Amino acid sequence: MEKTQKEKILDILVKTRTVKALDEAVDKSSSYQETLKRQDKAFDALDKAGLDKEQKTIVDRAISAANDCGATYGAVAYELGLQDGIKLMSELKEIK
Repeated sequence: MEKTQKEKILDILVKTRTVKALDEAVDKSSSYQETLKRQDKAFDALDKAGLDKEQKTIVDRAISAANDCGATYGAVAYELGLQDGIKLMSELKEIK
């Protein structure tokens, strides 16, 4: 099924905002920076755990799957929020 013009524009907005704008926002976010520090400490501990190659692969796959899930969830949530904002603007315009 081909996307409508509205869906194409929404895709462009989501891609634009979730790359450059998001990178700039997380760079400025103290809570995100703290999360990165906790992540670095966790990975350091994992490196020191003495896992063999197979165990490291299993852990890597689990972490990657969790990251993919979180990233996808965030992208869907952002798109939903953007759709809600567009719908709200449209409805407010009709009220006037």
